[in-house]
Amino acid sequence: MRTIILGFVCTLLMAGSDWPRFRGPNGSGVSPERGLPAEIGRDKGVVWKIKTWKGNSSPVVAGGRLWITGHEGEERFVFCYSAVDGRLLWRRSVPKSRTETANPLNGPTTPSPAVGDGTVFTFIPEFGLVAYDFDGNERWRVPLGPFGGVQGMATSPVYADGKVLLLIDTPEQAYLAAFDAATGKQAWQAERPVGFLGSYATPAVYDPAGAARQVVVAGAVELTGYDLASGKRVWWARGVTNSPATLPLIALESVFTMEPGEGGGAPPFKNMAAQFDKNKNGKIEISELGNKSVNEQIMYRLFRSIDVNSGNGDGIVTPEEYERAFNPAEPGGGLVRTRLNGTGDVSQSNVAWRHAKGLPYVTAPVLYEGIIYVVRDGGIVSTFDPETGRVLGERRLNGALGQYYAQPVAGDGKVYFVNKEGKISVIRAGAEWEMLSSGDVGEQVIATPAIADGRIYLRAEESLYCFGEQAETGGEAAPKKSL
Repeated sequence: MRTIILGFVCTLLMAGSDWPRFRGPNGSGVSPERGLPAEIGRDKGVVWKIKTWKGNSSPVVAGGRLWITGHEGEERFVFCYSAVDGRLLWRRSVPKSRTETANPLNGPTTPSPAVGDGTVFTFIPEFGLVAYDFDGNERWRVPLGPFGGVQGMATSPVYADGKVLLLIDTPEQAYLAAFDAATGKQAWQAERPVGFLGSYATPAVYDPAGAARQVVVAGAVELTGYDLASGKRVWWARGVTNSPATLPLIALESVFTMEPGEGGGAPPFKNMAAQFDKNKNGKIEISELGNKSVNEQIMYRLFRSIDVNSGNGDGIVTPEEYERAFNPAEPGGGLVRTRLNGTGDVSQSNVAWRHAKGLPYVTAPVLYEGIIYVVRDGGIVSTFDPETGRVLGERRLNGALGQYYAQPVAGDGKVYFVNKEGKISVIRAGAEWEMLSSGDVGEQVIATPAIADGRIYLRAEESLYCFGEQAETGGEAAPKKSL
């Protein structure tokens, strides 16, 4: 009888809604799940907790299974766990073919998996794309790169209509590629303009009424809509995005993008020259830049890219070449609503509103029950009317100062925020939102929570948590070195 009951419970859990890609359905950060916990933390609502590997990819959940990627030393892994009890079902090692320099807060395994058609698709920047079935059998692999992202690579793959979509947007190269989900064969590739810092924004999908589906890319320099089937550029807007880290949010027949609107672009040339113009000739020579530390490598790639893409390739960056790369006439930035009913250049016609002050760089907005929520460092939450962009209010979360890298997520009338220090804030949604609880996992959190099966899954620096309204008995896995 106990086995029958347990099987019935597992079936119910597996029948719930999935969280099949970074930040859930179409990157919205919103789940239709009910019965979500109002209090979560290391001693609140824990269904199960396991130790796991290092990595900042966010969990994705489908069919009662959960996937993340991780790394240890020179090894790169894909992990599959039971979403029901946290058991490790399988792990696969992905070969590292080179080293991609990354910000330590990014790391080598930041892109999150994507799930579709019984397959999990993973992007390991130091190798490429690898696809597995749910039992861990490899279906195909496609080597890609090298890439040369300024802070490393963070965009995640997206599954749609039998294709795997991947955005590569760095100062050295920029394109959107589609691969056949069954075979890995490239279906098309759309070249994109190269920007100063590149983009870290995972694409989204738009379904226009009576027209073909589109892939929406918030890229460096340009916000763009592509025909999903062919990769044809349908519409574009400049002066909206500059170097975004947050994904485009599709809602209300619009796309909402966000990055700092004040000082969010490249610093003035004079500021850069003060640091890097060693011989004080008013120019920055590539030979003047170091290439040993992570920061030095980042700046070396930036100025080399400017020299190649906006200059004459002579190894020297002039103020004019720098300004051409930065393009101050179209700086972009801000929380922007761009309507999705156009074709061609919609830079002037389709931007409905823009809010430029007090915005974060890393965390994306979440639109839930008619209100946009934005959290920035210091635990400051701003709310906006999505129709007009009017600020509805601004308040600080109780006891949750610090930096925010995890994206806010919402469901069951609640919005969840997690800061880098692992402090969790739960609010009751509304223009005059109410603080429901504060929790803490006591570990660094970069990854974004997932919501599925009436539960919340959170990846911390060394642990993977499952939270529920009614905490159940869950096994804590063996230490990672024994797995």
